[in-house]
Amino acid sequence: MRVLISGYRPYELGIFKSDQDEVKVLKAFIRSKLLEYIDEGAEWFIIQGNIGIELYAAEEVIALKEDNYDVKLGVLMPFYQFDERFNENDQAILQSVLAKSDFKDYIYRKPYSNPGMFKHINRFLISNTDGAIIVFDEEADSKVRFLYNQILEFLDENPYNIERIQFDEINSYIDSRFDN
Repeated sequence: MRVLISGYRPYELGIFKSDQDEVKVLKAFIRSKLLEYIDEGAEWFIIQGNIGIELYAAEEVIALKEDNYDVKLGVLMPFYQFDERFNENDQAILQSVLAKSDFKDYIYRKPYSNPGMFKHINRFLISNTDGAIIVFDEEADSKVRFLYNQILEFLDENPYNIERIQFDEINSYIDSRFDN
């Protein structure tokens, strides 16, 4: 099973430093989700390489691989130079993830040229995975809504597993696992 992972960028979550406590909590939550999917037969986890949820998930997949879990990480970046707006720290994290990934490539082997590319990128990702974990709460808008809505359209005519994680679920996880 190939599972696409996407979600909020850190600034959309009020995260401005990679060492904030919120990042540790989100990574622990993501790890618990990854373990559930591994138990259900997930072999590949696929991201685009966006900062935030995607890179947190990638780091957790890498940690699970180091713990001898039989999983693979694929990074399908949208287009050349998509990370040129990343700050130095985020670029370093992405480069570390790419170095430890099992597969990496670009969906478009050219720089960004028009907004229509994103619809094609999303379609490619959905068509080449069996399901998705999307961290998205409709009450807190995000760019990830475009991917989420495209998955819903795809579901009208195709089998596809989607798990949308909302803030309530993350808060329940925090309440059950961490002291406030």
